[in-house]
Amino acid sequence: MTIKDMQCFITACDRHSISAAAEASFMTSQGAGKAIKKMEEELGAPLLIRTSQGVQPTEYGQIFYESAKSIVTTYDKSASAIQELVKQNNGFLRIVSAFGIFRFLSPDFINAFEEQHPDIRLDYMEYPDIYITKDVLDGTYDIGLVPFIEENPDLTYTPLFSRKIYFITHEGSRFYDRDAVSIREVMAEPLIIENQNFVIHHIIRALCLREGVEPDFYFKTSGFSLCYKFCREMTANTVSMDFIFDDMGNDCLRKIPFVEHPTWDVALIRRNSSTSSKNLRSFCSFAKDWCRTLT
Repeated sequence: MTIKDMQCFITACDRHSISAAAEASFMTSQGAGKAIKKMEEELGAPLLIRTSQGVQPTEYGQIFYESAKSIVTTYDKSASAIQELVKQNNGFLRIVSAFGIFRFLSPDFINAFEEQHPDIRLDYMEYPDIYITKDVLDGTYDIGLVPFIEENPDLTYTPLFSRKIYFITHEGSRFYDRDAVSIREVMAEPLIIENQNFVIHHIIRALCLREGVEPDFYFKTSGFSLCYKFCREMTANTVSMDFIFDDMGNDCLRKIPFVEHPTWDVALIRRNSSTSSKNLRSFCSFAKDWCRTLT
């Protein structure tokens, strides 16, 4: 019997129909029936029985159903891992990054890697933080660059860099001339922050709760540009990393350190179950070396 035969049998059990199994397996009903009969002959026992509710697995079929599902799942995972490794060995790496990380690394990061490794082609995208882990776990991307708070046990984390999170304020704020502020103090004024799709939101929220302050954000947005706009207009304060503050070039704003010293910690992630190709290892090594020159 083949993997396709097993999948046909599994679908017949799930949908209680050999015709539905045939359609899902791109087979004729006659072909699906023959495949199941062949399996019955190999195993020496009837696997399906027709009832008024459609086909149902026999007691033998129920045992085989569980085993077949395990076999098909293992095969699919192996086939997927092999296909990913083939692509990587052929010089194709899929990279996904959270917004802001390439801003810190600079565009030269990608250009320098491609110059050093002309045989490796990078396919890279940027998304909000929350999607990066999911995209790496489901195999959409080989490598992720992501800020994190807690590590996922299904992923391997390679720390890259850490940046302090600052309180960003305007000339109209009573904190403008301070050398440092606490989270408890700054929550007394309106604070605009990136929404729950971004790790910085969860860092500041956790810091508030740790210090016994109920987080009451003035507005939650999908990008730091609006945070800075509100701050320039003296509507609200915000929080940000130093490199973003420096890029924004706001002479009327100040970055002030928190006494609690919250940090934005970034790591390179990949699935524990994935095979590490030479090209993938080359990228990881390059990223670590690059970040050492920046911090």
